[in-house]
Amino acid sequence: MSQQKEELYEPKPPPQIQPIVLNSDVRSSRWPRVLLVHGTMDRSTSFKRAARHLAGYEVISYDRRGYGTSLFSTPLGTPQKVSWQQHLSDLAEIIRTRPTVVFGHSYGGTLTLLAAERGLENLVGIVTFEPPLSWWPGWSKWSAHSMDPAEEIDFEWAQAEARRFMIAQIGEENWKRLPSKTKRMRESEGVTMVSEMSSMAHLHPALDPKRIKVPAIIARSEDAPERHVRASRFLVENIPNSQLRIISGTSHGVHLQRPEKVAELLRELIGFCHQ
Repeated sequence: MSQQKEELYEPKPPPQIQPIVLNSDVRSSRWPRVLLVHGTMDRSTSFKRAARHLAGYEVISYDRRGYGTSLFSTPLGTPQKVSWQQHLSDLAEIIRTRPTVVFGHSYGGTLTLLAAERGLENLVGIVTFEPPLSWWPGWSKWSAHSMDPAEEIDFEWAQAEARRFMIAQIGEENWKRLPSKTKRMRESEGVTMVSEMSSMAHLHPALDPKRIKVPAIIARSEDAPERHVRASRFLVENIPNSQLRIISGTSHGVHLQRPEKVAELLRELIGFCHQ
């Protein structure tokens, strides 16, 4: 598809992201609302088990821009790049109307930290689980060799990167068992994955955790890679009102492997917010 052909279409404003209600059985005494923000190559539905452990709270999530139901493409269907700034704007729009505590997993955790640093309206507390600090030198290949966010992305290359990422997460045999339609959808999200990672790797100015004033729980797995051990220590040492929690029996996908622990962390955070 040629760029000239794309330019025949008038650009439209990006669609507004729609929250998805995971738990609406709310008791009037339960405050505040809970928002769950997913990581790279994930979607809101992966939080369903965690939401079941939060009976009595209003629990919402959303598919971040470019994932799942939140399509982000040109009029001709070509996936568009997405930046951390767009993701942060979406997050701000969702929480602006109600006092909200946010659980951010992985990349969603990094967005949650940025939201707290900027003092977004109605954000009253945060929990993060292993948020990547991608701008740190040597964090990953996305830091050391990241493309400039302004560069064009080769679609086939991005598809291959998404496929490699998914196989690393779920295993090659599970990937092979996925329906062809699902594989194509996940591969098409490669543009989102590559662009959001390169955007975060070039974050400037870098996140200043000392500016985060809301209560915060920084969590990681017991066997987390060294970079996440260092990152969690750095965050807790620099966020004024924060605590570290180490979760056993899980790897990076805590919301899938220990969903009850996600709920436990959020209840603990809400307790801090009431103090």
